[in-house]
Amino acid sequence: MEQQFRRILCPVDFDDNSMQALDTAANLARESDGTVFVLHVVPMIIAPTGMPVYVDLYKGQEEAARAKLLEIAHKRLAGVKHELLIHTGEPAGTILNAEKKTKADVIVMATHGRRGFKRFFLGSIAELVLRESICPVLTVRSTPTQNDQVGTWMTKNPVTATAQEKLASIAAKMHAGNFRSVPIVSDGAPVGIVTDRDIRQHTGFLDHTEAFKAMSEAVITVTPTTDIREAARLLRERKIGALPVVEGGRLAGVITTSDVLEALSHGTEHGE
Repeated sequence: MEQQFRRILCPVDFDDNSMQALDTAANLARESDGTVFVLHVVPMIIAPTGMPVYVDLYKGQEEAARAKLLEIAHKRLAGVKHELLIHTGEPAGTILNAEKKTKADVIVMATHGRRGFKRFFLGSIAELVLRESICPVLTVRSTPTQNDQVGTWMTKNPVTATAQEKLASIAAKMHAGNFRSVPIVSDGAPVGIVTDRDIRQHTGFLDHTEAFKAMSEAVITVTPTTDIREAARLLRERKIGALPVVEGGRLAGVITTSDVLEALSHGTEHGE
């Protein structure tokens, strides 16, 4: 006997890939006289200590998302029973919570189809949902657009320092550029990062302390083609404010929490 999916949860982020997933969910609902629960998650990025909370930005994203969902439902869900859901939080966990609350029979969602080391190390929202979901998950494979990639939003040719440079010099660079961290490079490759927190911890000794004595050496990096949502997840989970962007073994840029918030806000406002 063919399984009937009457309660269908479909997370969307407004790009063409998730719209394809929504069309698939709608077709399932038409076949089974089911209901599509359309979920949009505004990603909550936990800001590092000392950074402002972006409450107004999240509220604005939710309002924009609600208007966009109504527009999409009018165009794509005509004749299909549906409910529109908007939540702010960590995407995978929010989707799994919605699965329980809606008592979903199936989740239909887009995936970027990552392979190799990037898939192993970074994973994906779809992969996390597949692992933890208690109902079947139907993934619709998709290809990231350039606007979804770190390279579009990163700061190119960022200010850097050497491992032997004094913290006083690095602090001056931070103050002049109004930023919170400086990558430490050797032969063009990042070997560490000095943050404003590192500077504060060495107050009084900045003129006598080299960068290598204060920097964080376990540097987490991304590439220009890394999905912006994966960068957001790394920033959130590691509770850091910036990620060096590496291409061909050399520093190509820096992506910060503010950059990611701007990218995600841009996507919501323009339906990308």
